Amino acid sequence: MSDINWRETYVSYFMVYLLIFTSGSIRYLQSPDKLLISGFIVSILAWVLFTDRKINERFSLYVCIFILFQIIINIYTGGGLSISSIISTTIRLILAYLILKIVGRDFAATYVKLVALLAVVSLFGYLSDTFGLFESLTSMLPRVGDKGYGGFLYLFQFHHHIDRNNSIFFEPGAYQAFINAGLFLLFFVDMKFSLKRQRIYILILLATLLTTSSTTGFLIFAIIFCLFLVKSTIMPASSKTALVGIILLAVMIFTAQFQHVIFKKINDYTDVEDITDSSNLRSFDALVDMEIFKRHMFGVGFDKYVMMVSSIGQIGQGQTSSNGITRTLAIYGLPFSLFLFASYYFALRRLLGGGLMSITSYGILLMFLLGESWYVFSPFCLAIIAASFVYHKPYEDDEAYYKEIIASD
Repeated sequence: MSDINWRETYVSYFMVYLLIFTSGSIRYLQSPDKLLISGFIVSILAWVLFTDRKINERFSLYVCIFILFQIIINIYTGGGLSISSIISTTIRLILAYLILKIVGRDFAATYVKLVALLAVVSLFGYLSDTFGLFESLTSMLPRVGDKGYGGFLYLFQFHHHIDRNNSIFFEPGAYQAFINAGLFLLFFVDMKFSLKRQRIYILILLATLLTTSSTTGFLIFAIIFCLFLVKSTIMPASSKTALVGIILLAVMIFTAQFQHVIFKKINDYTDVEDITDSSNLRSFDALVDMEIFKRHMFGVGFDKYVMMVSSIGQIGQGQTSSNGITRTLAIYGLPFSLFLFASYYFALRRLLGGGLMSITSYGILLMFLLGESWYVFSPFCLAIIAASFVYHKPYEDDEAYYKEIIASD
């Protein structure tokens, strides 16, 4: 492979890592504004050096509409949605676009390799923290505030979730989305991996998903797996049968754990007495958000939203909702929320085609956002919208492209 190809490969890995890092890593959240700007500047430089420096005209128009919606909300709410918030949200969208533009058609394979690497490191870190194996060594890594140590490949000694695998993220429920995204790509995208390598990646990611103990993660994987059995042509029937056997065995071994986390999650969404009952935060968040939305269908902005959550829910000021869908409705109002969530749907439809694949994928995305409000405007999720402008048509020359890559090796 030429020096240029090697250099571009390293750039691709770095850019995909940047997308992951700015999408909920603990170290990023310690100083999000500075790191977002730094990452944005780096992505612009890489875009200038490694692409044709062209921006899709439809994407430019979309960004203008995206900004205009938020400016209208800013005016309507009397500055309740700050200009700095509008700039930050827009930068995340453009950052996602630039990263996809830089990495190009290699994104899926690069993402899977990188997530598998993070998974292997996280399995080591999880076992180390669970059994206290290398505390003296891991404590020598750079400290991440009062959270733990390291944070670039794994956050060691993160006491908030010491019994669960959170990798570099603020919680295991966030980490599971990156694992499941990798599994989705392995099941449905032909990345020219050998069957052996594909199986290894799947087993690594499945083992890691188990260590997150994330109910949402398990439910999302169950949906992806059912879709895989019906729709995927990447693996032969024998491999599918073997994978079913492995998963059934895991479920039998961990039956008690699966029942506990699944029933607990269902109870979290249904067990609430009234709108001021904050004993169950998941139901409480949704009820308070919807009460705010009913009073202000065009949004209240973030500042007023925080005050209304406190007064309606009768709790101390500063708490916000974990429900990404109802929170978006309350803060941004119905018009922008429809625009945003419709953008996600049509992006998936454009990328995956119509029918079961796009509808199921959209349902999975909404399921994730129901419990992770921060991710509605994360680069990781906004990359779905951006991808519909980067990969706006199939690569008719894919076969020739991969032959070229093999020849260069």
